[in-house]
Amino acid sequence: MKLASRRARRLPAPVRRAGRGTLNYIERIKIWGIILREIEGEALFDQRWLRRSALAAPITAWGRFYRWRNPVLLRDIDVRVPALGRFRVHARCDELYLVLPRREAAVYAAARALLRPGDTVVDAGANIGAFSVFAARLIGPGGHLIAIEMMPRTAVRLRANLARNGLTADIVEAALAASPGLTVTAAIDPAKGGQATLALAHTLDRPETLSMTTRTLDEVLSGVGRIALLKLDIEGAELDALAGARATLARTDAIIFEQLDDAGAIVAAVSRAGFAVRQLDRHNYLARRQES
Repeated sequence: MKLASRRARRLPAPVRRAGRGTLNYIERIKIWGIILREIEGEALFDQRWLRRSALAAPITAWGRFYRWRNPVLLRDIDVRVPALGRFRVHARCDELYLVLPRREAAVYAAARALLRPGDTVVDAGANIGAFSVFAARLIGPGGHLIAIEMMPRTAVRLRANLARNGLTADIVEAALAASPGLTVTAAIDPAKGGQATLALAHTLDRPETLSMTTRTLDEVLSGVGRIALLKLDIEGAELDALAGARATLARTDAIIFEQLDDAGAIVAAVSRAGFAVRQLDRHNYLARRQES
């Protein structure tokens, strides 16, 4: 393996680039096999369009070979995910991939080990509700789920998916930051229907924009007691959000956070707050409060 890697590095840059693009394209096709095993159409109509979307993958997966591209549906459908719940997912965006259990299997496993009936969970960056639905089932009707989502359109879909599963939550529409009351511009990736970012606008091609006013986690959660789990997935703004969560962290038992690049600064921040951190997978980390 190492020999093959060394030989590959000796190849001309255009050849290496073409090789990476080919592998990316193959992975885009292969992911559909996993989708068809883990996700079902709610009705015959939905199942038919799920399969048609899979058959169209060689075409829809074409282009921009050197970047990740999510599998896309040809039209909006209702799906049933046995490991998670029932969802409405929309065409030509990343929502189908968001409800794929294998995408964050380590996160779901960690949450299952941590959460008990009656617990309080905060899902910051809830998107269309894949993790919110999963967590709400674990904590049961006696638990308390607070789902935070800054995109108004996505918050509507989040509410609908929770209702579709017979679940309730306190849904807060807020852009989280270190300080409250700031006017900021969120960048929206058209290819990711439910996602927007305050921190990674420079990585997007021709993003849409939306003006928002920031809030802090301490402000949003001021009336909430002990928090069993805080999940943070807010597109690169995690460190900024933690800076506005000093009081919240003091009454939080565990944090799951995503970091696509260097996680060192976030690890240092939560370590100073009394948490021990371990990596769950390539991009996700678990921080648990250390016993004093």
